[in-house]
Amino acid sequence: MELTLADFVLLVIFGSCVLVLAFTLVSRTLHARAEGRSLARRVVCRLCLHAFETRENTEILTCPSCGAANEKGRPRRLG
Repeated sequence: MELTLADFVLLVIFGSCVLVLAFTLVSRTLHARAEGRSLARRVVCRLCLHAFETRENTEILTCPSCGAANEKGRPRRLG
């Protein structure tokens, strides 16, 4: 089977599109995972509303801005 120039060009274009699609999917997946890890470490002080990230495994954290004690986890809504 002989490969013509037109077939070769179409193959290169198709291969490039597949590589761009694969790179995009991998990039978006890695970005979403990194953002999820960042959100899991973020704490918002319930007193002064200062947002900070921590890697500590304790349940009670001290706000670096005002010194108030905060529970780690999702903030509870009033009402």
